[in-house]
Amino acid sequence: MYYSMSRLSVLDVRWADLFNATAAPTFMKYHYNPYYELIIVAEGTVNFQVEDSSLTLSVGDSIILKPWERHGGWGNASSGGSFFWAQFSCEPGLEEFALHRAPELTIVHAPRTELRTVNTRYEDPVILPRLDRSTKRYKLLGLFQELVETMKEPVGYFRLEATLLLARMLHMMADDFLQRSHLDTSFPVSYITFRRLVDLLNNGHETQLDRKRLEAALDRKYEYLCQVFKKYAGSSINQYIHQLRIQRAKHLLHHTSLSVKEIASQIGYDDPFYFSRMFKRLEQVSPQQFREQK
Repeated sequence: MYYSMSRLSVLDVRWADLFNATAAPTFMKYHYNPYYELIIVAEGTVNFQVEDSSLTLSVGDSIILKPWERHGGWGNASSGGSFFWAQFSCEPGLEEFALHRAPELTIVHAPRTELRTVNTRYEDPVILPRLDRSTKRYKLLGLFQELVETMKEPVGYFRLEATLLLARMLHMMADDFLQRSHLDTSFPVSYITFRRLVDLLNNGHETQLDRKRLEAALDRKYEYLCQVFKKYAGSSINQYIHQLRIQRAKHLLHHTSLSVKEIASQIGYDDPFYFSRMFKRLEQVSPQQFREQK
């Protein structure tokens, strides 16, 4: 079984410790927990009962439990090893993921979140194995040890540190899954060019970014740059430049006393009347009407 977790999930470590199955008689009893649990065996072997499944885990083996799953030990407790154990909340929660869908995963994608004028979020799916033996298991154990020490000796922003450590572990497990699944995670050259072009536009839209300057900066023909931008952004380069300028104008109208003419000049329009027409085309109101709406 695999889980799908949103890249934007909010993680919060509630508890973490190193647990010795041999020394804790309560381990053999069933437990229920309102949080997610990440368990990684640190030493020896550990017999876990999870609902109706009996599992024997060895050093480096990990398992993720969902809230309220019944779990405990089985067999001879005296032969048990030790394991790291963390309880954490996750919002939005983990969803079951069918492994046969892996080839359909859009790991390499081009969301429009690079564009400053887009406010939507893209919640990439991060795939986590429920039961796993990572090739990076010793690094995982080292991070888990740091997590336990952080939770046991709280100092300063220890909760932030704990969250970052847990996120690093989950990222390591998810990345290991990608590598073992042999999914193509490389990005096409055109996408790299698109990102460079967006950076140039974001940082220089108030200047005259004409054909010659774009070609010189990116070492690509203007026609190719237009095709690449249209492919990933869904609009033309000129449309995006206007959107960036109007975005800046809206801020200046609400947060400064600059005149419409001064704002037009500051954001790259020599003609204030052209600026007003462009503003109304994109915002359906004139610059002055927008200012009065504050």
